[in-house]
Amino acid sequence: MPLSVTKRQFFRILSLAGASLTTTALQANANEVMPMGALQTSKSNNSFSFIVGGSEKSDVGEWASQFSSVFTSSLQDNAPVPLRYTSGYDGITGANLFDTRIVPDGNTALLTSGNPFIASMSGDKRVHYDCERWIPILSSLSPSITIARQPFHNSIPDLLKNRSMKVAVSSIIGKELPTLLGIELLKITTIPVEGLTDFSTAVQALKKGDVDVIQLSTPEAFAALPSLLKDGLHTFFSLDNTTTFGPKFSDLYSQLPHYKTGNTLFEAWNALALASRMNVSIMLPMLTPSALVAKWRLNTSKLLKNEQIVDLAKKNNVIFQENAACIDTIGKMCPQLITTMALQRWLNAKFTKWSNN
Repeated sequence: MPLSVTKRQFFRILSLAGASLTTTALQANANEVMPMGALQTSKSNNSFSFIVGGSEKSDVGEWASQFSSVFTSSLQDNAPVPLRYTSGYDGITGANLFDTRIVPDGNTALLTSGNPFIASMSGDKRVHYDCERWIPILSSLSPSITIARQPFHNSIPDLLKNRSMKVAVSSIIGKELPTLLGIELLKITTIPVEGLTDFSTAVQALKKGDVDVIQLSTPEAFAALPSLLKDGLHTFFSLDNTTTFGPKFSDLYSQLPHYKTGNTLFEAWNALALASRMNVSIMLPMLTPSALVAKWRLNTSKLLKNEQIVDLAKKNNVIFQENAACIDTIGKMCPQLITTMALQRWLNAKFTKWSNN
């Protein structure tokens, strides 16, 4: 049995059992910019707190304020559940802080999006955490689609042999990575156009022809979709295998002549697509005692029954997952080592080509 599989199984067994072992905390990289000093969590099991993978104004930060309020009510505590916001839009600083600077007693949970999972799969040098060492308590998924100036059809790869599609991205290894990789898997060469983090700016660039493709992931973007389609734009493919928003990427990929069922890059795409669609999740350290894991899950179940949270989830097209469904989703976002290595080799090769454009 490969070493990577053994490692995954070992950490998964420990995390699901909530084993209360002791270990030496990982040391934070000296160059990592942390928003605060080392954190100490309360010794009381009722003194829950969250490290938030983003600022107060980020998407995760907005969910955090709602969660704090509802958790306070569930715990019958007068004081709000503390929220410790971190810098950066992609949650990597928060994930590093969670994995390297807190006492892993299970009183502090990480609130994060799927961005740290994408960074980890991509081999981002800023990553000093291990997603496989986290115990998933809650996950969430929302639809995400790629729209373009032209619809996809089987002749597109042949028509575009001598040109590239310009793809709007926040960064090359940001949440738009499944769109970049997906288009490449459809045998179309891409050129990432970085820095387009704002939806309205990306749409303007698409309409002007500065880019050919953008990925829609936010509630604001989906609310604008009908008008975008009326303006002559098209759905290129969907990242969601159960969506009604245009053709599914997996269907388009499987119809092409070069389709291979065992393609590790296709497996990487599936993991990236899930991570890109995850809005917010709750994670605990691997060493959290099982009784405390059970308490977090109990209060999270109460959280999902709260009317305010239910209404907000419907408004944002978010589907929450807990228990077995949550564990399955997070597990798929931590693919085999051979898959992440294939993705990182592909990225290294593409970085060289993209830097020459």
